[in-house]
Amino acid sequence: MFMKKISFGIAICVFVLFPLFQPAQAKTWKSPNYPYTDDVKAGTCILVNTPAEADATHVYTLNPDNTININDAYALRWGRDARCDEIKFHVDHNTPIARLKIWLDETTYGWFANIGTSHYKNQTVSTSRHEWFFINESGAHRIPDWLTALSWGLLVNDRISIYQTDAFYKYVTIGAPLQFSEGQFADKINAIWKDRVRDYSNLPNKLGDEIRDWTLPERNSYMNAFESCQFDLGRRGFNPHDNLLDWSWMLSNPGCPLAD
Repeated sequence: MFMKKISFGIAICVFVLFPLFQPAQAKTWKSPNYPYTDDVKAGTCILVNTPAEADATHVYTLNPDNTININDAYALRWGRDARCDEIKFHVDHNTPIARLKIWLDETTYGWFANIGTSHYKNQTVSTSRHEWFFINESGAHRIPDWLTALSWGLLVNDRISIYQTDAFYKYVTIGAPLQFSEGQFADKINAIWKDRVRDYSNLPNKLGDEIRDWTLPERNSYMNAFESCQFDLGRRGFNPHDNLLDWSWMLSNPGCPLAD
């Protein structure tokens, strides 16, 4: 009977204490700041504290601060968050942040030196020197004004911001600026501007939409760029692209000082 009681007591202890010896469930790292339930992220990737939790959107790490620094290095140099697989690679390989920054910089310099064959080809980029460029196989070509951009079918809002401006001008081959007359839509844009044609059906939809945005006062409070002598945003009182582009062509609008 005594042995039965001991066995029964051991069974109860095991039953009661068993949950205490279970491995802790895998969890995400939590922010120490309010609210305390916030998941810690590196960019868009949620950081977890056990390998079992890792997947395409969760990255396993024992050092959340360093993992966040990995993403920050990408954001400051490439203007985007690191992908989760990129962060995982550097966590798995214990990449020092200093070495990562050097690699990101050297990779960027290689893109710039070969920009005509890089992922920037056929894109537009802008720099902190308030210059906007179209990239093709021969290098970077400045886009001087909005009319020229329209002529080439290029949209201001599609441009990519360059985060390493000094390196861009050091390594990139700068070619001749784009010419309005050489754009594929030059005749159509000239008719819209000079002849006041308002049929945009023969233009790409996005191009027609941008023209409407910048020429119809009821859209976003923009003034009519083809009628006014100075471009501004009406109630907003400023032109966000004033430094990026030359707007002196507006003085040639009908009724303006330089109009024919």
